[in-house]
Amino acid sequence: MPVIDFTQVQSMEPVDPGIYQAEIVNAEEGQSKSGNPKIDIRWKITTGPVEGRQVFDSMSFHPSALWRTKLALQALGFDEDFNGDVSADMLLNRAATITVTIEPGNGIDPKTGEAYPERNRVVKVQSASFLHAFVMPK
Repeated sequence: MPVIDFTQVQSMEPVDPGIYQAEIVNAEEGQSKSGNPKIDIRWKITTGPVEGRQVFDSMSFHPSALWRTKLALQALGFDEDFNGDVSADMLLNRAATITVTIEPGNGIDPKTGEAYPERNRVVKVQSASFLHAFVMPK
């Protein structure tokens, strides 16, 4: 029978806005609502007071979002002149420095009528070495 200790369950509250060292622990290919390819990413924060917490991101392959995807892939170690397929497996275990903000929930839960809670948003992905010039948020 399953056992749970509530004192050991991580909070679902967003992490504080800041710059964090993180690693991709899950990546899944999919399709956006508009039909464009995307990769949903789960980052695990690897240092600091919120080490082990996870934040979610999405890498869009929509033509107007490719500039952000290019910057993220380069930060993850892809060559500047990379040209080819990108799979979810290629992203796993890659580390980077991520800048995280908090954004309000968007919409109302149709079942409960309650507003969706705030959530983290990854707004920038930089090379893993970028963080060494900054102090981690407390």
